[in-house]
Amino acid sequence: MGSSEPPLCVDLDGTLIREDTLRLSVVGLLRRAPWLAPCLPLVLLRGRAPFKAWIARRFVPDPATLTWRSNVVDFVRRERARGRKVVLATAAHVLVADAVARYLGLFDVVVATTDTHNAKAGRKVESIRKSLGDNMFDYIGDSVADLPVFRAARISYAVEPSPVLLHSLREGARLGGVFTDGAPTEGAAEGKRPA
Repeated sequence: MGSSEPPLCVDLDGTLIREDTLRLSVVGLLRRAPWLAPCLPLVLLRGRAPFKAWIARRFVPDPATLTWRSNVVDFVRRERARGRKVVLATAAHVLVADAVARYLGLFDVVVATTDTHNAKAGRKVESIRKSLGDNMFDYIGDSVADLPVFRAARISYAVEPSPVLLHSLREGARLGGVFTDGAPTEGAAEGKRPA
């Protein structure tokens, strides 16, 4: 039975995991093929989305080696168990996002950067809307860059937010909870649902 709650969109880098998958991918690629280092600046000139695609076609981090934020993963798992649709919404390349989604088995939909579209900030909102239509959604994220996503969401949850992000969310988004130091607080604590 499905939940009456809107879909829960969850960021990857800094939210589900502590690391940045693009950095991990670049480091992993250069360890495997150091002779490709001179190519990186040239590929980056093509733009952020083509750069992420070029890297991801050559190296995807093993999800088993990532540092997961267990409190966030557990929250997502509980929401999915309640029948809620869960979306991985990330600026990571779709090859990386798909690997994570397969590994966790928690996501109904993956919204990610493609070879031509960098799904970050306002473009992430566009990607979510393209996938979900104009339906409401809730969002869990960690980055000031995703303020447009937090503001478009019905309810926002922040993970280890900077003071700037926390202030911005309290000013321009409906904050449902904050995940810090391995534990959710505010509305997300103890499985409480926002009003």
